[in-house]
Amino acid sequence: MDNKSNSIGFIGLGIMGMAMAQNAKAQGFNVSVFNRTRDKLDLAQKAGLQPAQSAKDVAEKTEAIIVMVTNPKAVSAVLNGPDGVFQADVKGKTLIQMSTIDEKSTLEFARQAEENGMNFLDCPVTGSKKQVEAAELIILAGGEEALLKKWTPLLQTMGKAIVHAGPVGKGSALKLCMNLIVAQMTTGLCEAVALAKVQDVGPQKIFEVLGQSPALNCGYFKIKEKALLEDDFSPAFSLANMLKDVIFMSETAKQKRLGLPVLQAVRFIMEAAQTDGLGNQDLTVISKLLKPHKERKL
Repeated sequence: MDNKSNSIGFIGLGIMGMAMAQNAKAQGFNVSVFNRTRDKLDLAQKAGLQPAQSAKDVAEKTEAIIVMVTNPKAVSAVLNGPDGVFQADVKGKTLIQMSTIDEKSTLEFARQAEENGMNFLDCPVTGSKKQVEAAELIILAGGEEALLKKWTPLLQTMGKAIVHAGPVGKGSALKLCMNLIVAQMTTGLCEAVALAKVQDVGPQKIFEVLGQSPALNCGYFKIKEKALLEDDFSPAFSLANMLKDVIFMSETAKQKRLGLPVLQAVRFIMEAAQTDGLGNQDLTVISKLLKPHKERKL
């Protein structure tokens, strides 16, 4: 990759964005970063990243701008705000949208990028804190194949595999499919633990069986073992973020006249947990709502 393309920017320095930016820097990229809260920028500077004054500042300094924020509203703010990406001269540059959002919003941001003379890829990822720190994410890419090939060396600093889902928007569409599986796996595991407890079976036995089963031995279940056995709900993937995605899934299914009854049950329990003020904890915190009848919150 030439020196010009070696300058890249990250906007959004949460659990995922910070580690992704650090991994890109470790592989030789010149990385400028911006976050809307100052504390994350201070941490980034201590990690050797180059803090910028604004999203516009990032765009002016770099050839590819990665956005990794919470939702479509946040994406729009860093792109269209008074100091946003589109306030810079971005003609010929590439916007890589990596936040988990819906396909409709992705297509709108792609249209805006094109109006500003930018190239566009949507590249959400699967994986959580452990995978992002180890650069073992799976990147779900939507966009032109030639453009994706150009930026593959950058994407490979963050992930172990890239799946080209199709044209722009299909990376975001595929990500919702994958998170549907994660949402239902999580609720299934939490309910299994709750059922074990009311039958006086130690929940650790569930994980012992899972670990011995060729069909059910899943890395995701192992990741969530500590949370459920020790009631440690430190966020690897927050309930609020998963609920945001579940709502996207529900709305998309409704628009397409597709019935997803299990997803609606998942949405119900997650919305109840959010109402109880549990949104900032790990999504396994829904287990707190699964109690015997006399204690039941649902």
